[in-house]
Amino acid sequence: MRTICAAVMGLALLMQSVGALAGAADQGVRRGAPKGVSESFFACTDRAGGDIVGLGNCSTVEKKVQDARLNKAYSALMSKLDSQGKDHLRAAERAWIEFNAKSVDTELDVRSSEKTANIDASINEVYRYAERANTLESLLSIVGD
Repeated sequence: MRTICAAVMGLALLMQSVGALAGAADQGVRRGAPKGVSESFFACTDRAGGDIVGLGNCSTVEKKVQDARLNKAYSALMSKLDSQGKDHLRAAERAWIEFNAKSVDTELDVRSSEKTANIDASINEVYRYAERANTLESLLSIVGD
């Protein structure tokens, strides 16, 4: 009987922890987001709650959205720049891509003991994509559409 009670109590504590994690993650997703992250991403994370697989799917979809924004702004900016500007932008993008990859690796190394390490790193990567797209769109607004 004690074993059953202990198992039930353990399961109850686990469920409470997962629920708390979901609530904290949801608030952190919206609060930490840069401009440009889609409302559909927030709706997706709301629906996913604490489901790590669901949150991962939300991140995968939003990363594609942000990557499309980034590529559109990059292409438009490239079309406005002279040869030297294009060389600089190309080098900056290559450096940003390397920075992003190393940031993911570092975050996974640091968070390796956390259960949510992969999803946290994935959401942070989405935010980096959005921030880079914001930067390129800002530069594009300077040179004109």
